Amino acid sequence: MLPFFARFSFGYYLNIVFYIFMVGITIRILLDNRKPTWSLAMLLLLYFLPIFGIPFYFLSGVNWKKRKIVKHIPERIFKTNLGDLIERQQQFLNDIPPEYDNDAVKNVRMLLKSSGAIMTMNNKLSFYNEGELLFEDLLADLGKAEKSIHMEYFIWRSDDVGERFLEVLTCKAAEGLEVRLLFDGVGCFRMMKQQYKRRLRKAGIQIRYFLDPLSPFSGWLLNYCNHRKIVVIDGETAYSGGMNIGREYVDGGKRFKSWRDTHMKLVGEVVGLMQAVFLADWENSGGKVESEQDYINIQLQPIGDLPMQVVTSGPDSDWHSLKDLYFNMIANANEEVLIASPYFVIDESIEEALITAALAGVRVKVVMAGAPPDKWVPFWVAQTYYERLIEAGVEFYQYREGFYHSKYLIADGKSITTGTCNMDMRSFELHYEINVVLYDADKAVMMRNVFDEDISNSVKISLEECENLGFTKKLRNSIFRIIAPLL
Repeated sequence: MLPFFARFSFGYYLNIVFYIFMVGITIRILLDNRKPTWSLAMLLLLYFLPIFGIPFYFLSGVNWKKRKIVKHIPERIFKTNLGDLIERQQQFLNDIPPEYDNDAVKNVRMLLKSSGAIMTMNNKLSFYNEGELLFEDLLADLGKAEKSIHMEYFIWRSDDVGERFLEVLTCKAAEGLEVRLLFDGVGCFRMMKQQYKRRLRKAGIQIRYFLDPLSPFSGWLLNYCNHRKIVVIDGETAYSGGMNIGREYVDGGKRFKSWRDTHMKLVGEVVGLMQAVFLADWENSGGKVESEQDYINIQLQPIGDLPMQVVTSGPDSDWHSLKDLYFNMIANANEEVLIASPYFVIDESIEEALITAALAGVRVKVVMAGAPPDKWVPFWVAQTYYERLIEAGVEFYQYREGFYHSKYLIADGKSITTGTCNMDMRSFELHYEINVVLYDADKAVMMRNVFDEDISNSVKISLEECENLGFTKKLRNSIFRIIAPLL
């Protein structure tokens, strides 16, 4: 007589293991207490298409707020190294009389508490909208470096622009400078030739990958990209914004007739905070740093008078600080909200903030990219938001003079946030991002002029155009909208 367990096939036991596994994931999703729409979409995908749902969950569905991807989180480094200053600033903000407690103060208080984004006053800033001018100044500043060069990029191409940077960096490494390059494992994958990497290493340049897709330890985390662009030179000058390293950021490359973007050059106390973010990412990628405090210099000679905060966010941040920032700036606006972003894939909270603002009489305008040939799904999903938002009074414009890659929000002509964050859920919740917040009317006017120029090169989307889109296209867009919380 056969033993009891021998009566069942291997497939039977495999099914038991599978069901236990599915119950375990289901319980995990429910206990995360995330948005009902997200949880429902994830469970439907898991149970009706498990062959796609299971890998998708582990690629992008794990709640990393509770289960950290990386050890060194910039917000915590700020709070550790600048704890006393953060405490003093929080106390000062709490003691402000009610009559002076305006929208800007609320923003500063929120970011200080959620991400340790201290308010710095001693800063200067320059904006760039064209890659050629940016690269000329950046290469010149790299050539003047005397101590260290730290560069962190989502994309770095080994094309003619990449060669210009390689030449300068090789010279600085030969002079004995500390040169560190940090590349995103996904963004730079296949963008850089092996020979180019060998030349970097041969020159004595340290290179690291953030979440290397070829590593058995981080390869399964490829959906969580480091979208930050940071350059810190001698701990005194920083660059950040939307532009990576490559030919397309100069003239659009082979795909686009031109490229429109926003980037910054920063000098002052804010540079020390940029340095801290780079060093956190460097350590998370296996690099060594002797002392983080040595790199955070916020006691400088008077340089400027521009009030700024540095805000970071990632999938394992305690709070989605950048999404909260966008929501707060939109919700508290009294006159005008201007948004520039290549993509527009939002959740219910941002959508309702935009609708409420527009219905209350706030002028809300959004400039975004036209149909990009390699990003069709976000473009289709964006179309599902237009009709309701336009009915509320929001104005949408599609840029037609090339690819639109600018990323900023201006509120009431007084406050600006700009950096690497797109107006989409990947930037808000899945990517590692960095933005600055400026509290300066003059800079807001400067950016408003750029925004108006971009509108003049754009086509306004009409309500009639949305209504006449066609049943097939609307159905396609709505299907992709269902999984928008997972994108």
